[in-house]
Amino acid sequence: AIQHKSIQALVNLGNFYENGLGVDKDLLKAKELYELASKQNNSAALVKLGILYSNRNGVQRDFLKAKNYFELAAKLNDSNALVNLGYLYYNGYGVPRDYLRAIHLYKLAAQSNNSEALVNLGGIYEDGIYVEQNYKLAKEYYELAAEQNNSNALYQLGNLYFHGFGVKRD
Repeated sequence: AIQHKSIQALVNLGNFYENGLGVDKDLLKAKELYELASKQNNSAALVKLGILYSNRNGVQRDFLKAKNYFELAAKLNDSNALVNLGYLYYNGYGVPRDYLRAIHLYKLAAQSNNSEALVNLGGIYEDGIYVEQNYKLAKEYYELAAEQNNSNALYQLGNLYFHGFGVKRD
């Protein structure tokens, strides 16, 4: 991959090293491979780097670097970058907490049918965080994510029915 400079192969190989798939787990090697791919504006590599820095996986946690990588990938219309950037703003990690900005980023990602964004929006409307509580809308977001077999969405839908939040208790 490195010799042929196949960008997707670099990302895939980085994933193997990050997760120890067929090779010894080596987060620094994964980071190096993602960095090579990111120099070619590969959004998946940029997101992977952002996640490494935000989760402290083998590198010093640095939310500012994570944010920068997510922003670069978001400019390439990567919905996963939007979700991760939204997560930083929602929790105030490395940035001032800004629920409205997080919601906006989640909604942008949801336009691409990103299941994590849909689940996050469902939770925001279920809990009424900076929006009017709306169980019906929460259910709609969870259902859209559940159609993609998102296990968290399925759990949240079950929770709505178990407690009878906006639906008949079942």
